[in-house]
Amino acid sequence: MDKLFGTDGIRGTPGKYPLNHRTLIEIAKALTQYILKNRANKTIPRIILGRDTRLSGTQIESKLAQVFSAYGIEVSLIGIITTPGLSYLVKELKADIGIMISASHNKAEDNGIKFFNAQGQKLSAKEEEKIEEIFRDKEYKDLRNFARMRKGKINLAHNSRTKYIKFLISTVKGLNLKGVRVALDCASGAASPFAKNIFTRLKAKVYCIHDKPHGKSINVGGAMAPQLLKELVLKKRANLGIALDGDGDRGILIDEKGNILDGDYVLAIMANYLLKKQKLTKNTIVTTVMSNYGLRSFLENIGVKSIITKVGDKHVLEALLEHNLNLGGEQSGHIIFLDHSPTPDGLLTALQMLKVMQETQTCASELARCITKFPQILVNVKVKGKKPFEDISSVSEKLQFFNAQLKDEGRILLRYSGTESLARVMVEGRDKGAIENIANSLAEQIRQEIGL
Repeated sequence: MDKLFGTDGIRGTPGKYPLNHRTLIEIAKALTQYILKNRANKTIPRIILGRDTRLSGTQIESKLAQVFSAYGIEVSLIGIITTPGLSYLVKELKADIGIMISASHNKAEDNGIKFFNAQGQKLSAKEEEKIEEIFRDKEYKDLRNFARMRKGKINLAHNSRTKYIKFLISTVKGLNLKGVRVALDCASGAASPFAKNIFTRLKAKVYCIHDKPHGKSINVGGAMAPQLLKELVLKKRANLGIALDGDGDRGILIDEKGNILDGDYVLAIMANYLLKKQKLTKNTIVTTVMSNYGLRSFLENIGVKSIITKVGDKHVLEALLEHNLNLGGEQSGHIIFLDHSPTPDGLLTALQMLKVMQETQTCASELARCITKFPQILVNVKVKGKKPFEDISSVSEKLQFFNAQLKDEGRILLRYSGTESLARVMVEGRDKGAIENIANSLAEQIRQEIGL
């Protein structure tokens, strides 16, 4: 049987393993057993469930809630909420575990399950392994005894979105956006029901697209296609555009000139701001292997160190916690402000950017001029398997040849997506034409060997 957990929780196609009816029951039983084995006290365990707008979300939510309650767990249903919103509410509502039903930026037909501990942090790889061990071995010996002691119940967590909105606004105390024009693309996803309200409460003039919850259209536009928001920014002469993904944990920004600002720009701006405020812990941030050389060069110039991790906000968080740091993120738009939240949050990112713009009296395009990025090409190849690249001789030989060509003027990164059947070819260098040729050549070689 395939591994249950991937790089970001459990993900798949509803109705098929691991999101089929029978497996969902076993997942819920394994998680319940895990909670009973690891709880520090004898209080009644509580799980909160949230979901994005995908049509399959309610069915998965219902099945998990039924099993949890049958075994004596108290279940609170949040309804539609962003992943970072769910992360915040786990701690706020004093739950043992939080579950977010979402496939993040993936297509509408997919879905997934993300797990958060009582501190609102994603479960570690070791914690996921323990749950998977129980799932494989069917170690459910405590469940029936606990169920006989009491009947679980399912309830609605009222005012949960209001609590999350108040939290977000509290991170930018004193911010007044009167006269500021904000363009917002919610990708028809989890932030759609409430995102506009955050900025209007701060007195901004807000223009929206894809701001109605619509499961079939989730991730149409948003962070996956920010050029759609770019048109709105220019049309409405907005000061800042915010493009979210389906579960709201990533945010891509658009400056007033229509330039797309990915996570590297945000990290550069925020690192520079916090450094000047003497609030950047240890003058160090966390980035991933996907971050552009331009970001690294800028950080070195201003005296900020960077710790580089594998791709995935979970790895960024682990490094932040291990080294006691407060800022990290990914080029994809996952930014963690650990002073406020352990989970990337597109809305929080936008608010922090607006705060910097107001405090420094500087427009977004001027702030973004701090870094000059190397040209970077990313090519995705659909694959039928994920064979290690070093075991594919033709790919390995080409990689060695092109690395010798680039020398210290660029780099090549080959990796597989953790959530999709894709090989990702990323090439970075000073000469855009040269890196395009390298990326396309490597992608074609991979396609010939293991492509669909």
